[in-house]
Amino acid sequence: MKRLFEQEQVKVKKILTIAVVTALSAITSISCSQNKDVLVTEIGISPPNSRIAQTSAAGNLYVQGKNQHLRGDLQGAIATYTKVIEMDSNFAPAYKSRGLAYFDAGDKQRAIADYNQALNLSPDDAEAYNSRGNALASLGDNQRAIADYDEAIRLSPRYAEAYNNRGNARAALGDNNEAINDFNQAISLDSRSAIAYNNRGNARAAQGDRQGAIADYNQAIRLNSTFGPAYNNRGNARAAEGDRQGALQDLQKAAGVFQAQNNNDLYQQVMNNIRELGQQ
Repeated sequence: MKRLFEQEQVKVKKILTIAVVTALSAITSISCSQNKDVLVTEIGISPPNSRIAQTSAAGNLYVQGKNQHLRGDLQGAIATYTKVIEMDSNFAPAYKSRGLAYFDAGDKQRAIADYNQALNLSPDDAEAYNSRGNALASLGDNQRAIADYDEAIRLSPRYAEAYNNRGNARAALGDNNEAINDFNQAISLDSRSAIAYNNRGNARAAQGDRQGAIADYNQAIRLNSTFGPAYNNRGNARAAEGDRQGALQDLQKAAGVFQAQNNNDLYQQVMNNIRELGQQ
């Protein structure tokens, strides 16, 4: 097969980030590597806690900002978090949450500045380390990202998201063995994580284990039947195995999922995959 479907050299160098709000529990960042695989980074965001609103006027505003963020109103959330900080400059969660909103809006440097301030005020915040690691990784600074994920895991040893994200950073550096160890740990902590199975599949594909990769993508799809990245990646693996029809079915499914989610960048990527597959 041509280079589009070759999986031996997966390197996440150019990252296209699409923020997806999933219910009230997490935001995921979907990125594509140069060979058109899709990995997923987990970014924790908790639902607003009504008890915080009862503590102060700043707490009440903070909850409003969280609700705006979860609705996808990033600029409104940033403005509200900024008001919270103006009212109480030591309100660490507001810096962390504003950092995540900046990250989702594509302003990684401001996100990092806010995470730095959150950690200055609350140095034992594992979530802030994980979030800063994500921002650093998105800028290609995977070594510093790994250091942040290490700290997040030290502070919270059962932090499945941090293992998954560290695995992505290690895979981006070509250390697929350690990446797989991290994904294994993420799966052991959360056996229903379609994200971790998807990402472990990418690492296995990078090692040439396409059958193992396909098994992981299968499990990701069993856990989440509308998980577009796994369909795309399984399509790539099937194409590399010579299963053109299976690849086409998977890529068409991925395109439909991304189109329904209004993820135009990933939809266009998959459509390019389909067009190139048709030229084989």
